Amino acid sequence: MTAREGRPLDRPIILPGHDSDNRALPFAIEGMDVRGRAVRLGTAVDAIVTAHAYPPAVAGLLAETLALTALLGSLLKEDGVITVQAKGSTRAPIDFLVADFSTPGDLRGYATLHAGPDDVPPAEDAALGELLGAEGTLVITLDQGARGQRYQGVVPLDAPDLATAAESYFSRSEQIPTALRLAAGRDAVSGHWRARGIMIQHLARGGASGPAASEVEQENWRRARLLMESVRREELLDPQLDLETILFRLFHEDGVRVFEPIGIAPRCRCSRARLRDVIARFSAADRAEITIGGEIVARCQFCGKTYHFDPAEFEG
Repeated sequence: MTAREGRPLDRPIILPGHDSDNRALPFAIEGMDVRGRAVRLGTAVDAIVTAHAYPPAVAGLLAETLALTALLGSLLKEDGVITVQAKGSTRAPIDFLVADFSTPGDLRGYATLHAGPDDVPPAEDAALGELLGAEGTLVITLDQGARGQRYQGVVPLDAPDLATAAESYFSRSEQIPTALRLAAGRDAVSGHWRARGIMIQHLARGGASGPAASEVEQENWRRARLLMESVRREELLDPQLDLETILFRLFHEDGVRVFEPIGIAPRCRCSRARLRDVIARFSAADRAEITIGGEIVARCQFCGKTYHFDPAEFEG
């Protein structure tokens, strides 16, 4: 068996030799033109979310965004970065939220607020519109770095949840029938954040999908989507259910084939050298404004790490 062929999932057991808590698992439904990804984030998402003192509703939405970003990033076949950004309306509690995935499996993210924590809805699972407003936007960017290719799609955040908004992106920008389920929450025992997601796509033979696909292919797609949507939030977030077990429960009647998992880790790309290059591009007046107590202090918004610079480094 090769990695390309994958392996039939004929019983609900985890593949050996991989961190079961932080990974994306590619899969295909046998006999259908349907492929997918499932992602499980435990310690990775908890480390990212708890690096900042977010209100529970903001932490929950950031955790879901990290799961979505990991799903999209796991689609990358070459080196690159997938960035998911959500920009809130002027009066929305959240101003800006971003997560990015860089190959082979580095994940990071953060959020900023328009107002104070007391102005954020108290419910951990507050609706998307309550947090980002009806006029918010979702931006998904693919940057393939060395190849110099950059693609970006923008959709309005007029959906009831983040998964539906992402489905809209694929419908408008990629024109690939896509279905998503996302869930995030704190473990009842440990209090740690967890996030999971499942995504399936209709990739019909010959390139025809959606309305252009055959009646059989369309019916297969409807069946696959109904099966995926049957998974409950409680199942997705159950720490005792690994990805293989969930996929087996959903698709074993049709047959499901899984491929090599992709490990995911919380890792920021900030460094002293990167921030120094940014500050060096500031004017002398701008550097003077951010000099406090005889030093320039720069803080990474993603991981919260603080860097200290002597203003003399930038003179001359």
